[in-house]
Amino acid sequence: AVEGFLNLPGELHLRAEELIHNMNQDTNALTVKRKVFSKKGALPVFESEFAYRGRVYWRLRADGKAQILAIGSKNTQAKDLAYLERTLREKQ
Repeated sequence: AVEGFLNLPGELHLRAEELIHNMNQDTNALTVKRKVFSKKGALPVFESEFAYRGRVYWRLRADGKAQILAIGSKNTQAKDLAYLERTLREKQ
């Protein structure tokens, strides 16, 4: 997630920080674009947008806090989803 954040164009950094701050405050206030992965027995992964082009992939941990898994843009979406699928498959 950190690498994805650092690779964002400069104008998206502030919007990403804003979304992360809001996520830290109250995940119920986030707009979820879609549920990306929801395997049996696994915690679902959600996609939220920021500044139209930005994407944050996250899930709720067992303690109710948000865990950011990947941050990217519309241009890196396919790579980010492939990373998530590999990572989640390895953890099962």
